[in-house]
Amino acid sequence: MKKIIATLLLTLLMGTALHAAEDTFNISTVDDKMLRFKGTPEGIITEPYKGKIVFIEFWGTWCGPCLLSIPHHVKLQEKYKDQLRIVAFETTPSETREKLKAYIKDPKSIDMKRVSWYLTNKAKTPEQKKSLEKPVQILKDFRKAGKPINYDVVASADAGQFVDYVAQRAGWQGYIPFLLVLDGEGRAAAMVPGMPTEEKLEKIIRNILSGKK
Repeated sequence: MKKIIATLLLTLLMGTALHAAEDTFNISTVDDKMLRFKGTPEGIITEPYKGKIVFIEFWGTWCGPCLLSIPHHVKLQEKYKDQLRIVAFETTPSETREKLKAYIKDPKSIDMKRVSWYLTNKAKTPEQKKSLEKPVQILKDFRKAGKPINYDVVASADAGQFVDYVAQRAGWQGYIPFLLVLDGEGRAAAMVPGMPTEEKLEKIIRNILSGKK
């Protein structure tokens, strides 16, 4: 069922009316890097990352699954530094550019209480809790190691209408984490709702690089 829903959303994104696909957004990251997103009938071209795979992620500092995703995003960004760029849009208006700039430099800012809340309130079954043991430990180790976030982060206030634009084209209902994957030509290649595993994301990357669909 999840695969069917993802396919339908991908079809919706790629089939959006041409007038919507012509929109352009100039956006600054928390580190003052200027990015340009231009809609096309097939997806979104990201400059200066044209030719690279682009992950556009919607996340929040209060969201347990989003936090658990950070270490493998960092790992994949490092591993595929010549082929991949991750751009993470923080969706909480209260998280300012200044706060996020400090946040990405100090992994100890990651609030493990948010993860604990998620485990207590959302991971209901023993199987669900067990499946999260490894990601939780990886996040703890990541915080301890003190490694900064190595991918682009955008504050909600700086995203302008871009988040709404993607939501409209992709049928995104606001749940996070949510990941849109664009191939090197800016074509929508995959949508990943919920917390993805590192293995799943790497498989998507390898499939794009090998030309598989």
